[in-house]
Order: sequence, then C-alpha cells, then structure tokens
Amino acid sequence: MLRRDFISCAGLLLTSSVASAQSDYPNRPVRILNPFAPGGSGDIVVRTVIQKISQNTGKSFAIEVRSGAAGKIGYEAGTRSAPDGHTLVITDTTFTMLPALQSQLHWQSTDALSPVAVLVSSPFLILVRPELKVGSLKDFIEMARANPGKFNYGSAGIGSINHIATELFKQEARLHLTHVPFKGMTEAVAAILGDQLDVILIGILPVSAHIKAGKLVPLAVASPQRLSSLPTIPTADEAGVPGYRAGNWFGLTAPKGTPTEYLDWLHRQCEQALSSPEVRERLLAAGLVPATSTREQFGKTMEDDAKRWANVIRTAGLRAE
Repeated sequence: MLRRDFISCAGLLLTSSVASAQSDYPNRPVRILNPFAPGGSGDIVVRTVIQKISQNTGKSFAIEVRSGAAGKIGYEAGTRSAPDGHTLVITDTTFTMLPALQSQLHWQSTDALSPVAVLVSSPFLILVRPELKVGSLKDFIEMARANPGKFNYGSAGIGSINHIATELFKQEARLHLTHVPFKGMTEAVAAILGDQLDVILIGILPVSAHIKAGKLVPLAVASPQRLSSLPTIPTADEAGVPGYRAGNWFGLTAPKGTPTEYLDWLHRQCEQALSSPEVRERLLAAGLVPATSTREQFGKTMEDDAKRWANVIRTAGLRAE
C-alpha cells in the first residue's frame, strides 16, 4: 500500500543564525515511512508533531504509507533506505518485537534503525465488556482463575503488540485466557462491543468514546501512574498485578548510518515541537503522554524492550512467520 501526504509550510521567517546553520538540510521533502495503516495512533502523533516542526522551520515532510505484515514491510523499507537524512520511519514497540517473532528478517537488531526521538507513550488499558459485571481487576482475575479457558481476549493478530502484552498479563496474573486474533484492533474493538470478546488490552485513543458511553469498562492502566484523562482508573499495581507494565511508544528513527548532525537537528526539532502547549494539549487529550529523552536514551529503550519482549515471546512459545 502506498500513499503520500505532504505536510509543508513555506515562507516562514527564520532567525539568521538558524537559517544559516540549517539552510542545507533538509534540502528536499523528508520522507516519513508509516509501517501501519493511516489514521492510527502513530500516524496521528507524527502528523501532530511534524506539522509543528514544519511551521517552526519551513521544511517539508512527506508521510508515505508502507503497511502490512505487522509493520515488517515498512520497517524493511526503512532499514534498506539510503542513510542521507531524507528518510525517517514511524517506529513503535513492534519494531523491538519482530526479531524474536520472525526469523525471515534481514535485520536482527534494533540498531538497524537509528533513534531520532521518542514522541509519546501510550499505556494500555485492561478493558472488559460491561456484561461481565466485574467491578475491579481483582474481581476479573478471580473469575478467570475459577473458569480457566472460558474467557477470551482479542488482538490485532498473532505476534501483534496487543497479543504479546496480553500474554505478559496472563503470565503475571497466572491466567488461562483464549486468544482470538483479528486483522486489526478495530475489528477486535467491534467484537468486544458485540459481546464476542471478554477482555482487550489497548491504548485509550481508539476506545475513549466507548468508555465514556459505558460500553467498555476499564479495570486498570498498565503504567506506573494513572492517566490524567482517566484519573479514577487505578494502575495495575493498585489493582492487584504489581509491576505489570504494557503499552506502546511512538517515535521517529532513521536508517543506520544517517549523519549524526542530521539526527541531532531532527531531535531538537521534535523536542521543541513537543514543548509547544497546543501540541501537548492535543496529545494529552487523546490519552497519549508526551515523552522527552535523548537519542541515546531512546536507543537504550529499544534495546531493553527487545530483550524484555523476547523473553515474553519465548515463554509463550510464539512465532509469527
């Protein structure tokens, strides 16, 4: 699938020092590969940030969809692209999971893409359908333990981040739940709304309206802190599964070998955009937590996540060839 959307802003006045320092980069639109379908959380996050960068710098960016195979197609395209500073990749936690899930990759390490900036984190909510009539995560765990295999959960497919995050939940809560894979979380959400599923783990953005309408019941958020957009929902620590952390992050990476000065410039622009009040407000309203870190810290996050999720994947015996 191939689609380009141009986000540009020209004719803005820059200070002479900034214009002089950056006049030669980027000297054409920067291509941003999106490994997933348009309109998803990562797409929304990057558009929000890139629009601000374009306004601040007058530079142009082109978002190009390369979706399919749980992100593999887009990531493959990114790792094979020229490291000239004019290709970026919308990257999420899935990138760190793929090497443990698939042997047919031409890369087997997260350093195949160089970190530019992590933009947001999106903690997962543990949601059930109202018909279960459970008032807390502890209630659901007790019910599920008493009925092993009776309750099912949905994911965006075998090896998807929602699948693996729920497998970790099963391991840490000592549960036996039946997995029902779908082609995407849009289908899984529709299934739980139609009483075909019992539980899903997902970020707040796709389900916030259903929560407000009482069609889905959030039992906990899998993060160290509560969400500002759902302050009454306890963390997994508070709800009875100490230490359970799951969710997604979204950031930008570049092909390995991209010049450091380009990566540093892009990182500074991302940080500046994220500090903008209107950008932060828009992201927080969507249940996304703006993140700031150095490029080195982002690289360490990818490396640590690869090790963590590889262990979960091995324990669950998962493969997604």
